[in-house]
Amino acid sequence: MTRAREMGEVFSADVLILGGGLAGLIVANKIKDLNGQLDVLIVEKATTGFSGSKANKGAGVMWVMQEDDDIDRFRDFYVKEVGHGLEDQELLEKVCVKSREMVTDLEGWGIQIMRDATGRLIKLPELPYWSLCAYDLDIMDKLRKAAVRRGVRMVDKTQSVELLTDGGRAVGAVGFSILDGTYRVFKSKSVVLANGSCNWMVTNMWYAGRGDGIAAAYRAGAEMRNAEFSNFYNIGLRGNMSCPVGSQYALYNDDDEYLAVKYCKDAECDIDIGILLGMEKEVMEGKGPIRFEETEMFVQNPLGAAGLVFRWDRPVAIKYWNKLFEKEGRYMADRSWRPEVVPAFIGECAPVKADHEMRATLSGLWALGDTSRAGTCWNGAVPPPGRLRGTGLAWAAVSALLAAPSLVDYAAHAGEPATDNDQVEKFKEVIYAPMKREKGMSPRDAIWRLKEVMSPPRYGVRKSKGRIEEALARVREVLHLADAEVSPANDWHMLGLCHDLKNMAQCADIYYNSALARTESRGWHFREDYPERDDKNWRKWIVVKQKDGKMTVSTEAFPFERYKTKP
Repeated sequence: MTRAREMGEVFSADVLILGGGLAGLIVANKIKDLNGQLDVLIVEKATTGFSGSKANKGAGVMWVMQEDDDIDRFRDFYVKEVGHGLEDQELLEKVCVKSREMVTDLEGWGIQIMRDATGRLIKLPELPYWSLCAYDLDIMDKLRKAAVRRGVRMVDKTQSVELLTDGGRAVGAVGFSILDGTYRVFKSKSVVLANGSCNWMVTNMWYAGRGDGIAAAYRAGAEMRNAEFSNFYNIGLRGNMSCPVGSQYALYNDDDEYLAVKYCKDAECDIDIGILLGMEKEVMEGKGPIRFEETEMFVQNPLGAAGLVFRWDRPVAIKYWNKLFEKEGRYMADRSWRPEVVPAFIGECAPVKADHEMRATLSGLWALGDTSRAGTCWNGAVPPPGRLRGTGLAWAAVSALLAAPSLVDYAAHAGEPATDNDQVEKFKEVIYAPMKREKGMSPRDAIWRLKEVMSPPRYGVRKSKGRIEEALARVREVLHLADAEVSPANDWHMLGLCHDLKNMAQCADIYYNSALARTESRGWHFREDYPERDDKNWRKWIVVKQKDGKMTVSTEAFPFERYKTKP
């Protein structure tokens, strides 16, 4: 420990939480409610409670199963219509049950949940199997204040880069201050990943998801699962502005043909990959561009999702959204009555493999929210948000509640972690290595190269062996740039971008290798060289792990015979 102190600032805790967003704050509060004696420390790249959290930017809506919502009916619907038979149905049921506890806990922490005159959560007639709870955008501020009252410590403006390990156990993390570059060592009995998914810095709302925890866990030896479903696209207006929920029911080709009847199923709960494949097909047949008619949503959208966000009086949210829409509207390239739309890449790589208590495969490590949504397999063959709006934020909360009891038990009984000073010193060299390059490519330019291989539909929507291999070759070029050529130009924030680049490229490598391995089409994974779903050979999950510095790809069977719903 003395050597570690000589190398930088040292912090110790019982529970170390990497990420101060919704999942991180909820698990911190829950842990302190269960055992107030545990020392809980949150480390956040930005500011805890005010970071790039989707809860600060989203619609303020969470999916929930109320007491009178039928879990069996919902499970049947989800498996057959949403997840394409690749779900962990047992965890799916646990998520349904825990969502009810989620509402109770949030209200206990002072979060206002919108209810009707009878005190029930909002139940829209268009939502046949589930409900929604709506809240204002002050949720993060209130959760932060609740955590401070409970004695949760916070270290902000600190980028965590690598996990510390001892004999196959996670025992902390190392990183640096993005303000002055101070090296920071965090020693802990347990480590929680709550720093989000990887979205490759393409779309505004998801810009902050850069795969920090995912890539660090992979490098530390944790397994990844279901990474091939990392290709979420929305329908976007030119200029990086997404269309409202339900936009698939408001699209026309240049011949004025209505596209939903050709490419959408009846009553889709959210956008499916079919409309994206259809948009590309129409353009390739000379019937582009594709145009969006907003008024059509209110006529054709069977779930009425377009008006969902504005059905409740939420003055804080309305002010925020109006400013956001005004800002984004300045950059629209097409201001006509029927503006042109394109597939808008979002990403959502969330593959850290975790069990029903959110334990990762590395001892002492838990993975919450968008670090592990795909890796837990409860949402099947779809990327987050799992084609059910509101489940992204709900999952952040529910996964935190599922994890808290086992974290409390582990931290209360685990022995003090041993710090490998040689590992601490090695990571310090790795973290600051880019600063030694006085000249080199800007990490922003290298990130742009990565975006160019992640965003195009030819790589993410309609895949084939040849194009996946082409994408992998380009990703590995970016990995080389990250390791050898990018320079932060003596700027600590730019050093952070250098590590963001490396992490995002690592997540891309995991994603495309998983996609190459799955030789079928299922859910959001479409292979034009294997266009059919293959239950005989591919009712199994793909697992990726680093071993001896090399990536290994394998498959994992799941107990389908034990599950209640047969797709």
